Amino acid sequence: MDSNFLRYNCLDAACMMQIHNEIWPDLADGFQPAYDLTIRLLDPLVFMMTHGIAVNMDAMEVTKQEISESIKLKQAELDKLCGRSLNVNSSKDCQKYFYVELGITPYYNDGAITVDDTALQRLARPTAKRPGLRQAKLVQDIRGLQKLFGTYLDIEFDSDRRMRCSYNPRGTKFGRLSSSKTIFGTGTNQQNLPQEFKKFLVADPGYILWEVDKRQAEWVVVAYLSGDANMLSVVESGLDTHVHTASLMFHQPAELIVLENKLVGNNTDPDIISKLRVDGDVSVRLPRTMSMRQCGKKSNHGLNYDEGPNQFALINEMEQSEAKIIVEMYHNIYPGIRIWYEFIKRQLQKERALVNCFGRKVRFMDAWGPDLWKAAYSCLPQSTVVDSLNEGMVKIYNDEWITQICRVDLLAQVHDSILMQLPISIFESDDFSKLKQRVYDYVTPELCYNNRRFKIATDSKIGSNWGGYHSENNPGGMGEYKEP
Repeated sequence: MDSNFLRYNCLDAACMMQIHNEIWPDLADGFQPAYDLTIRLLDPLVFMMTHGIAVNMDAMEVTKQEISESIKLKQAELDKLCGRSLNVNSSKDCQKYFYVELGITPYYNDGAITVDDTALQRLARPTAKRPGLRQAKLVQDIRGLQKLFGTYLDIEFDSDRRMRCSYNPRGTKFGRLSSSKTIFGTGTNQQNLPQEFKKFLVADPGYILWEVDKRQAEWVVVAYLSGDANMLSVVESGLDTHVHTASLMFHQPAELIVLENKLVGNNTDPDIISKLRVDGDVSVRLPRTMSMRQCGKKSNHGLNYDEGPNQFALINEMEQSEAKIIVEMYHNIYPGIRIWYEFIKRQLQKERALVNCFGRKVRFMDAWGPDLWKAAYSCLPQSTVVDSLNEGMVKIYNDEWITQICRVDLLAQVHDSILMQLPISIFESDDFSKLKQRVYDYVTPELCYNNRRFKIATDSKIGSNWGGYHSENNPGGMGEYKEP
């Protein structure tokens, strides 16, 4: 046997107590809660890694054939429109076609000319000077199908036709789990799967999938951390967060926001939106490339951690001048957020550390400046949500009535949601109401910031596969569960 291997193992054993004696006192400096939760998480994580999720291999093979055919058809259409063969995977060839042959002003990313997904979205949209380019949309479509095929549909699964992953309980700085392939090279990161792939992950025979997730979780925590009156009013009144944000931003009644969203849908073409839109008496400019509710939603998701106009414009495919207006509108209706930023900075100046309501302490030792501040703004909301969820997951796993009597299996954790499966017989019985309430109690603990106590609401989805939408194309997909 390799002598270096033996020496390493001997030193590992011999030095363990010495290392323990050096680092253990550090836990007393505010790090004990994070350590204790990490240890409690090991058993449920090992169970999920061992159990895995069943894969519908037959449906996947059919989809592979459909995708291969779709790629061929789209490539043929693209080549015809271009008047030549265009290599969608060659940045140089795509840059040459769009920016040289068509003479379009190039788009940039970090100072370099690009034809990435963001640039292609812009090329596909019409401007005042040119129509939208079907060629750009086809390049996007082909690249997306190739990624779905190569990255996900070719995943190596275990021999029992199940997908497993390896969870790392200390994978991120703020407490979120990370996941990756198993130690045997099978599976993949299970926390970042596209909906098109999730529909192939199914419940075991006789079981149904059940997902519980936290509703607008980080936004709710920011409301209580900042103490902003308007945000607190939204949460405590049980209003639709995105509708109410849009209503405040654009000075329109909630009913009009909802109506316009139904009419506009997910359209991003300014010309189409302007024809569909119901214009009210507004004193501010409406978003050109999305509905008012969509604008409220994107603002809620992106602007609590000091995202600037340039980044907001890049992510949401709009002009920087429009993004600047939206960013300022958002902070004007929720002024407490920027006041909270200053509080975070003062806390960091004291000891370069923040502590969430579960006692998790996080140090920030990077260079003082905007990058450190933005990371710190997200620390407490993210860590609070994931700690509350993980504490609940541990309690679910250790509850014998849930796991033994009701035979509920933990399958996956995705930052603000937990995927489980339970027997259909339990779901259809009177026990499910009791089961749901017990699980909700575990994952919905009472939290406290600024002497205000609150809970983050929990929702349920049910389905025979993990696909995100119950629809004609995926009738077994996850659908919102409502009490009968």
